[in-house]
Amino acid sequence: MFIILGADGKEYGPASIHQIRSWMEGGRANLQTRARRAEETDWKTLGDFPEFGGGAQPPPVAAAGVPAAAPVTPAAPAPAPAVSAPDLITRAAPLDIGDCLRRGFASGRANFFPVLGVTLLIGFCAGMAGSIPFVGVLASLFLSGVFYGGLYYYVLQKTRGQPVDLGEAFSGFSVAFLQLALATFVTTLLTLLGFLCLILPGIYLMVCWAFTYVIVREKGLPFWDAMELGRQVVTAQWFRVFGLMLTLSLIVLLLAAVPVGMMIMAGLAAQSGPLNIAVFGLGLLGVVVVSLVLCPFLSCTVAHAYDDLFNPPGPGA
Repeated sequence: MFIILGADGKEYGPASIHQIRSWMEGGRANLQTRARRAEETDWKTLGDFPEFGGGAQPPPVAAAGVPAAAPVTPAAPAPAPAVSAPDLITRAAPLDIGDCLRRGFASGRANFFPVLGVTLLIGFCAGMAGSIPFVGVLASLFLSGVFYGGLYYYVLQKTRGQPVDLGEAFSGFSVAFLQLALATFVTTLLTLLGFLCLILPGIYLMVCWAFTYVIVREKGLPFWDAMELGRQVVTAQWFRVFGLMLTLSLIVLLLAAVPVGMMIMAGLAAQSGPLNIAVFGLGLLGVVVVSLVLCPFLSCTVAHAYDDLFNPPGPGA
């Protein structure tokens, strides 16, 4: 595991070799980036570590009268293997709900204000788009995944300790607009049909496609391939994923029970008056506060679950 020093002067990591290589491929780091092993204190550049192509031998010196051998041109790197659902299913360990919650709490606490602020911004923009007369329904039907695909990708990068800026939260519009829009429409339509078919098929599909938007954004897959990948991988651990979602829902309900109860009591009161209005207002304020406080922790927990399922350690890791 390595820690790198970003251009903003902040430390990022610990990160695996695979993660740092992905940063380098994305232009977020290079061989001159300052880095150190997590267990060491000496800073070097990434190029100094053999894991990233450093430590190359100097070119051979020609002997007198003997021409030096021509340098060998390194072979082009092999293309990244296609994402395979059976491979992910085989490599992914059983989803540990307690561990996801623990890591989600730690990541949510470390990134509380950035995640909360970006979530509120995305939610505001999505709400404004959905409130446009006549166009709002279509915006909600097609643009939700575009908005939230970028948001989930932003949170995912935060939980990994990777450098990420605000623009990534809106990257659904620039990177995968059409695929995310189609994913929104198709998953919404088919899930609705599933609920109309005795409810249970809708619940099954809703859980299977919970990660579709971030799969499209993070892995760059077409919408149907992303939906199928999500369905196959989640189906292999469907009850564990459903258990995680149910646990998160129960946490929200438990913490919001008192303020919601206050709102219900005030609404059912036989006579309205200043006291009832005050109780209802306090209950509403409590619901808002609970939602804001829980938002970063819930988002980070789901991001860790996604990584466990769709980015499991490679063979031998």
